[in-house]
Amino acid sequence: MKKVLIIISALLITLSAKGQDYERAVSARLGTSIGASYKQFLTAGSAFEAITALDIIGKNDRKMTLSAYGEYHYNLGVDGLSLFGGPGVSFGLYVAGEYKDGAVLSIDMISGIEYKLPDQPFILAFDWNPQLQMVTNSGIKPANFGISFRYTF
Repeated sequence: MKKVLIIISALLITLSAKGQDYERAVSARLGTSIGASYKQFLTAGSAFEAITALDIIGKNDRKMTLSAYGEYHYNLGVDGLSLFGGPGVSFGLYVAGEYKDGAVLSIDMISGIEYKLPDQPFILAFDWNPQLQMVTNSGIKPANFGISFRYTF
């Protein structure tokens, strides 16, 4: 029983290890949408991120959204490199196409990888955030990828 407790404790300590090298960042995001984000760390391994974006894929999927995510960061053992992921929500409006003026409400997930340049305030991140859209054009929206260029401060 002692061995099991020691192994569980070691795993928890490892997972709670510092997962980031900065406190907050702003970014430009390019991919299936164009937007900007703000990320603020709440603890060494958890952060809050808000993303505002204009989706540009498909003429009927042009929508302006505001998304909020709770993220967990995990250090990969390489300075500046970490994985992140967590749940979120999005809301907004369609701005063009068949669904113009329709509302958007979705439950989201985000996962990705980021690399902070050593001794520099810059980060390059890649993420994927599938969505379960529940209002107007409802369904699973898996094609939401982005590359973010972050500036830390």
